Amino acid sequence: MGCSRKQTMSRWWSKNFALSQLGDRRLNRRATEIGKILSQGFGEALEEVFNKANALKRAYEFLPR
Repeated sequence: MGCSRKQTMSRWWSKNFALSQLGDRRLNRRATEIGKILSQGFGEALEEVFNKANALKRAYEFLPR
């Protein structure tokens, strides 16, 4: 039996974000939060994943262009 999408995305999040070390505690926390939200809303538009304007703005500011 295969893994559920939720389990797969949880592993993806752990591998890519859970141990982020960006040299600043606040950046580490933000990367972790953004990664977790993205993994929960995988495949959806950012506007749907980040349901508050401020959270969406912060994600856009953080993510590479």
